[in-house]
Amino acid sequence: SMTRGEKICAFIEQFCMVPEGKDVGNLIVLADFQKEFIKEIYDNPNGTRRAILGIARKNGKSALIAGLMLAHICGPEAKLNSQVVSGAMSRDQAALVFNLASKMIQLSPELSKVCRAVPSKKSITGLARNVEYRALAADGTTAHGLSPVLAILDEVGQVKGPSSPFLEAILTSQGAHEEPLQVFISTQSPSDADFFSLIIDDAKKSKDVKTVCHVYEADADCDLLDKKQWVKANPAMGLFRGEADLEEQLLQASRLPSMEASARNLLLNQRVAQNSLF
Repeated sequence: SMTRGEKICAFIEQFCMVPEGKDVGNLIVLADFQKEFIKEIYDNPNGTRRAILGIARKNGKSALIAGLMLAHICGPEAKLNSQVVSGAMSRDQAALVFNLASKMIQLSPELSKVCRAVPSKKSITGLARNVEYRALAADGTTAHGLSPVLAILDEVGQVKGPSSPFLEAILTSQGAHEEPLQVFISTQSPSDADFFSLIIDDAKKSKDVKTVCHVYEADADCDLLDKKQWVKANPAMGLFRGEADLEEQLLQASRLPSMEASARNLLLNQRVAQNSLF
């Protein structure tokens, strides 16, 4: 029989379509690094409390979040009368995850039958188990009054400093559950003192058995044009991360020192303060 992690991967590949872009309408094919991440979270014999995926931009982050959400809304992880949330730092980013999940539902005859999306509320209900999903934004409505069994936080690398009221509200709202899960998926923060850096460093130092931490980053001080380093930070390269686009941006950054810091941070997933080179 299949493990929990295998069931989630199978659900995503069987029912979730690519929501936009060149492969739109085709079934999603998860990359190996995505499957590894999912299986480590859900098949952890100790139970996973917190999972962290640090990855460069454009590596299928938001679609992965949408697929995981659907597994909890109407798939193998749906729990009766539960709440699940995704959180993002801006309304646009929060809407992005909701829109991708909605498109996946619209594209699938099976999912359309078992889910109802309400765009005005950025919410989706899984009808079979009455699961409520909401997309929350730090600059939007408050996260108080919720009790989500799963919270997936997108782009928390943008949080400056050790925490934020929005993160606190979500992360302290899960106390009613026996096995709550928090998932953080983001490009690295520029500074060691920022929230995302702190939880990555804590995961590496503490070796906590309930934490899963996968960070894909190029080596510090690497050559911007070293293709081996590109792959280290962009495990989706050649799959759904275009190499030509990456090459063009990194070539430009290698000519323009003012662009180097942000290229290293966003494209090579390195901790480099955006203003460090001025």
